[in-house]
Amino acid sequence: MTFFGNLWLPLAAAFRLDRRAALLAFLEVLGTILSNLLPLAFGLMVTGVATRSETALVVGAALAAIGYGVVPVFTTIGVEARLRLNETVGHEFDRRVAELMAAVPTLDHLESPAFRDQAQIVRERQGALGGAYNSVVNALRSLAFPLVTLVVAIGADNRLLLLIPASLPSILAGRWIVRWDRRAEDEAAEPARLTQHLVALATEPVPASELRVLGAREVIADRLQRAGAAWRAPHIRADISKNVASTACGLFYLASAGAVLTLIVRDAADGRVPVGAVATSVLVIGQLGHVVTSIRFAFQMLAQVTRTVGRYRALEDGVAAARAADGTGTPPARLHDGISLRGLAFTYPGQEHPSLDQVDLDLPAGAVVAIVGENGAGKSTLVKLLTGLYRPTEGAVLVDGVDLAGLDGEAWRARCAGAFQDHVHLELVARETITTGDLAALDSDERALRALADAAASDVLVALPGGLATQLGTSWDEGTELSGGQWQRLAIARGMMRGDPLLLVLDEPTSALDAATEHALFEGYADAARRAGRRGAVTVLVTHRFSTVAAADLVVVLADGRVSEVGSHAELMAAGGSYAQLYALQARGYA
Repeated sequence: MTFFGNLWLPLAAAFRLDRRAALLAFLEVLGTILSNLLPLAFGLMVTGVATRSETALVVGAALAAIGYGVVPVFTTIGVEARLRLNETVGHEFDRRVAELMAAVPTLDHLESPAFRDQAQIVRERQGALGGAYNSVVNALRSLAFPLVTLVVAIGADNRLLLLIPASLPSILAGRWIVRWDRRAEDEAAEPARLTQHLVALATEPVPASELRVLGAREVIADRLQRAGAAWRAPHIRADISKNVASTACGLFYLASAGAVLTLIVRDAADGRVPVGAVATSVLVIGQLGHVVTSIRFAFQMLAQVTRTVGRYRALEDGVAAARAADGTGTPPARLHDGISLRGLAFTYPGQEHPSLDQVDLDLPAGAVVAIVGENGAGKSTLVKLLTGLYRPTEGAVLVDGVDLAGLDGEAWRARCAGAFQDHVHLELVARETITTGDLAALDSDERALRALADAAASDVLVALPGGLATQLGTSWDEGTELSGGQWQRLAIARGMMRGDPLLLVLDEPTSALDAATEHALFEGYADAARRAGRRGAVTVLVTHRFSTVAAADLVVVLADGRVSEVGSHAELMAAGGSYAQLYALQARGYA
């Protein structure tokens, strides 16, 4: 995208959202032009007095009256319009960035440090996106100032133009400043993310309580201080460099201005320069000092706008590329063959070793499949590939023989249901916390109660003083807090809401539950699985507890990202392999 193309984006947004305010904002530009004619006005008045020219006196007085009387009105109207646009356009780009971050059909991009750094910069610069129109108007004011000043200077004394070359170092400094700012943004992105993460650890209730128990607050505070310093250090270095460069340029101009003004005053004393021109020169010489600075500032501002819009465009392009890679096919109404994995592999961005490697597996339609294995075996990664949240690095997931990558991601996930170990605490009304699992039934008490029953979580209602209408979460007025197990059971109930899934998943669903509740849950889950199985749905249970695995039609054992054993519980026990050993070990532990 070109320089002007990046500028046009915020301008078009401003005119589309509030055309009247967008036009009124330009009154400030007109005000800048009129106010910078004041040196000419005073020069004319001095000339009028000195030469007794009534015309020069009246014209000068009129220009001065406009400068002091009308310009403040223009400025007030323009500032109010710009502030209103700043807020309006800011909300628009906040909405766009939020939609972009949520629009990617998979989660691969959230695993990429490069993408997250780019997103971090855009989030930090969202204010600049909102204020882009404001910046463009300011840039135009900054450009109007030197143009008017140059015209006035030429009319007063051509030698004043000698001060323009004296300002050229500021132009070179402006190019350096743009590079310094860009480098500072890039270097600060990662420590900025770390700082925000550590702030969340120190201020959010759950991590903050654990840090207090561990006595680790000082450690986090120390790391937060270092991360914050690393975040600000590139910007501080850039600011120091900018101040040094600006000071050097200012001193050079000051010496040049003194020399030129001395020549003009000498000629005025000899009668070769009109006294009015001297008055204009004295006033305009200070403005000339800011001519190149204003030009530099204008281009810096425009460069900042185009750089920020360019990053936003890059984010847009990244999201568009990810969405373009999403399929358009429609999932089947029911599964006939099931889900197959062929040569499936996945490596997280930035990692050398795959989390899953060359997995070949058939999950028959209507079957209940248990995925077991030690921590880090790749169980949760497999679930994310099955639900289409990640795209395989190699191989494919086939749904009734059709590559999952060719199906519409949102349509496929609309036919998936389940609950996860790292579930969300939806601090909504209890009913909505459950029925969010099927938005069409968001206000249905009946569906919420049925899902609670399927999740063996009906007794959670006892902890809800207002029943399904209870506000959850103590961060809200009259909100009710739940235990970890109760939150997990509501999450499982949420996963039971969809009535016709093709894929039903429970990923480590019982980590916060006791044995009795776990048993009751799986009875309800087995019933839901049987109902889903009649429609050919595949039910996947990911667990490290083997007590519930025996009822599965198929048991898949993962080890180091590969399938080490596949079969029924009886077959694997008879084989006497790692599954049989782990099952016996857990059985002794619960004996």
